[in-house]
Amino acid sequence: MHTLSKRQFNRHLLWTALGAALSPTGAWAQEWPSKTISLVVPFPAGGSNDVVARLVGESVRKKLGQTVLVDNKPGANGALGVETTLRGAKDQHTFLVASDSVSLLPLFRNMPWDLSKTFTPIAVLSFQPIVVVTAPSTGMKTLQDLQTRAKGKPDQVSYASSGQGSIQHLVGELFSQNLGINLLHIPYKGGGQAVNDVISGQVSAAVLGAAAVLPHIKSGKLIALAVSTRRRSSILPDTPTLSESGAGDIDVPQWSALFAVEGTPAPIMAQMRRVVDESLADTGLKQQLLGLAMETVAMSPEAFQQRMVQDRERWAKLIKDRKIAME
Repeated sequence: MHTLSKRQFNRHLLWTALGAALSPTGAWAQEWPSKTISLVVPFPAGGSNDVVARLVGESVRKKLGQTVLVDNKPGANGALGVETTLRGAKDQHTFLVASDSVSLLPLFRNMPWDLSKTFTPIAVLSFQPIVVVTAPSTGMKTLQDLQTRAKGKPDQVSYASSGQGSIQHLVGELFSQNLGINLLHIPYKGGGQAVNDVISGQVSAAVLGAAAVLPHIKSGKLIALAVSTRRRSSILPDTPTLSESGAGDIDVPQWSALFAVEGTPAPIMAQMRRVVDESLADTGLKQQLLGLAMETVAMSPEAFQQRMVQDRERWAKLIKDRKIAME
């Protein structure tokens, strides 16, 4: 029988230990999470990304038996939150809850990160339609009314969005291009003040996520002209799509997704994905999100990443064609 030398035996122990550490069944995987899980939201509290992070985070807490902290890091159009996540990622307990607007930042500025490369999607948390709205006092009831008004008053008809370079801003530019009109874009820092200014008549219209405008549509303070998804939304079933309204083939839901920094061990991502998927499948959570104008959508991380890349290519062309810059 062959006897191992002391050096061979030590080397055998080392490789055995490394194999256990790298294995999905290794002790470190079984011990995760060993401390508070941080979900970094690169926006202020109260927005749709924050709300979905808190609802999903609470469900994850119950399933894993570990504290889940939602860490709001607004600033620099979302870049501050991304950089916070990158700094904290070494502890393997820090994740990012980001939106499409954050994914578009590298199209405007030279960033040291890219959501589609530096990060790996774990799960899509919510989709919501982007809605074109106006106040009843404008007399506009359809997107065609907005088109007619804009052609009669070039550059005098305005629309609000939640920020320069945001997904809402780009949707406004896309349908304006397709309709052959120019609308004056007025960026806001979030949807709250934008909604107030549309209701008061200071801005002609707004292009915002459904979560920000749905309560005001239900109360009659705003009129929904069109939604940005390919099919009519169950949230606003009587509102036509942009495509139905003659604005071209547009399918742009506003999304919120959970990301891990690239290089996060696969077993950790798999465990996090499992508990998040279980949370999103819960009927109670689905109804809570639906009441806030957010829908859950079954989409694999791979399909979602592919969609992100395709969307980036389309928006890059629009940004160039419309000469859009981040102020």
